[in-house]
Formats: sequence, structure tokens, C-alpha cells
Amino acid sequence: MSGAQSPAELFINAVCEQAKSGSGSGLPYALTYAPLAQINPFQRLLYCRAAQAGYAIVPAVHFADLASVNWQGRSVIHLHWLASVLAGSETQEETHERLSAFEQELVRWHHAGHKILWTLHNVLPHNTRFPEAEIALRRLLVAHSDAIHILSDQSVEEARKYYDVPDEKVFFVPHPTYEGWYSNVGDVSAARLDLGIEPHDFTFLNFGALQPYKGVLRLVEAFQALKQRYPLKRFRLIIAGNPADKEYVGKILHAVADVPEIRVIQSVMQEKEIQTLFNAADVLVAPYIKTLNSGVSLLAATFRKPLVAPNVAGVAQTFANDGGLLYSDSKGDHLLDAMERSLTYRIDDSVFDQILNDYRPARISALFFEALTQKLFTCQLESPEATHHD
Repeated sequence: MSGAQSPAELFINAVCEQAKSGSGSGLPYALTYAPLAQINPFQRLLYCRAAQAGYAIVPAVHFADLASVNWQGRSVIHLHWLASVLAGSETQEETHERLSAFEQELVRWHHAGHKILWTLHNVLPHNTRFPEAEIALRRLLVAHSDAIHILSDQSVEEARKYYDVPDEKVFFVPHPTYEGWYSNVGDVSAARLDLGIEPHDFTFLNFGALQPYKGVLRLVEAFQALKQRYPLKRFRLIIAGNPADKEYVGKILHAVADVPEIRVIQSVMQEKEIQTLFNAADVLVAPYIKTLNSGVSLLAATFRKPLVAPNVAGVAQTFANDGGLLYSDSKGDHLLDAMERSLTYRIDDSVFDQILNDYRPARISALFFEALTQKLFTCQLESPEATHHD
């Protein structure tokens, strides 16, 4: 026996767990979501107050697993990342067939009585062979979605460069911090000892999946330039993350081959290892070439670490009260300049206090479900007859 549960079993268990919370006398809403993120805890943080809000949460690994249980009139299908819809397509004809099949699924879900919610994580995928098909996919989803959740207030403006996003479908609830998810004993000395970093080494950390849009090669160049500016100062750079793009990882390894101060850790970090990386670092660097919503900015704030990153979208939103280490990529304000500023720049503890308060997972989750209920079920809330299950 594998121990795997059927969608119906998952649903019944979720409803029973929700009932234990005593959050209300009526039937819960059911929220089924896909794809299931195995590594990133974002979904679990976003849904952490589901039971209290009157929602039973049912995870699905694939889109094909959605809508297996009919909870008519009280069901939400929540779509996150869309990569699987067109993944592996080799021809324009194949992408067209996949788009048509996906639209049929959206129509089927609606006909079965489900509401459709989409979280707009990225305007478009970072790497794609068929950009027009990806735009068409999002147009389909916008057309068939009952609501669109955005994580940064610039999301709609950026998306409208490629496809329309109606204001009446949109609601904004930001990305939560990771407070309470990752353990953190705060032992800097032990963390540096574990990584072989000397006490006086000024240490930069780049954390996350190793992919071209993350700008790691640009970071390696900036780090070497910073060393040349300060030949008497000791620097270290730790690059750590899932080697998602093997070709790109090869380029990174080639670029750092003769730079002993740079260490590349190719691994999906265990949760206990993340605190070691962050506690050992002086500054986190996220030199994204293209980004919309940045979980790493919330992760930096969770560990109270200064962040060097582009002054855009979700990053700027998180550090709105102190963007001193964010760079515009204009003259005199590039990645290298921000890294140089970070050598002496200090962010006041009150800034991190405010971020941790505003983006606390419990608060964000409660706001999410409140906004979702208002967006999708307001009529039901106003009509007692509509609360009964058919």
C-alpha cells in the first residue's frame, strides 16, 4: 500500500478537519488547488487560516486531479503556476491542441459548479519556446476565471503589456513572510563554522533555484569587481539552490572556477540548512534580471537580513520603508553599486519589525480568505437560501 488517498478521501478528511475548528455552523467552502508545490511552503502559509475562515483545503498534484469532487456552489478551484499546461510542447500545432484541451477543462469546471481562482505568480514564464502560446493561455485563464489574486500591486500593470486583466476580477493580498516556518536559533558563529567562513569575512548569499533569470552570472561579475575595489577586504559569496537549469549551472561553475571566495552549493536545501545559510550571511543578494513577485525578499525579512535587489514590483513593495539597498539599474545605481553600499548600510530593526507584522502568515491568510469569500460568494452570504448544498 502506498498510503496515497483518493481525491474523495482527501476532500472528506479536509471537511472533517475544518469542522473540528468550530469556525461556523454552516457547510464549509472547499478549495482545491494545483499544482502542489513540494519545496516552496508558500501554499501552506497562504492557506494556514483556512479552517478558521470556513474553508476545507484539498491539494492536487496535477490539474487533471481537480474537480474530482462536486461540492456544488461552494467549491473553488485555485490554479497557481501554469508551466505544466504547455510543458514539453514541440510544435505550434501541439500548443494549440493543449490550449484547446485546457479551455475545455475550464468550461467543464464551471459547468460542474466550481468557481475558478488564479494566482498571478508571473506575468509570463521566465523561459519559453512559444511566448505567443503562453500569452494565449493566460488570456484563456483570465476569461474563464471568476477571480484573479495578485501578490504585488504592479502585477496588473505588468500583465497588461501582454493581455487584459479586468479590474473587477482582481484582488490584492501580498506574499507572506516565512516567519514560524523555518527554525532559527540565530547562532551566527556556528553557522559560519559550518560553512567554513571566517568571522571577519563579509559574506553575500544568493539563495534560490539556479536559473538564468536569477542573474547569478551577473552577480559573479559584480562580486569580482567589488573585490578589485577593496583589495584589502575579505569577501565571500555563497550561491546556494536547486540546480534547476543544468546548462546554466555549468556556466556558473565555469565562471567561479578560479574564484576561491565563491562557493556554489547545488542542492535543494533542507529546512534546517536554510537557517545556517542565512545566519552566516551579512547580506542577501537577488540580482534578478526579471521578477514580479519575490518570495526571497520576504525570506530575507524573515531572517532580518538586508537585501540587495532590483527596485521593482514585489521587492520594492516589501522594502517600501527602506529601499536603500535596492538598485534601479540606471547610471551610478547598478548591482555593483548596491553591493558596495551594503558594506556600510544598516537597516533599522523597526523596518524588519514592520515587515514581519504586515506580512505575518496568519494575517495574510486571513486577509486572503476574507477577500476570496467577498469576491466569489457575496451573493451566497446575502441569500440564506443559497447556503444549502444541492
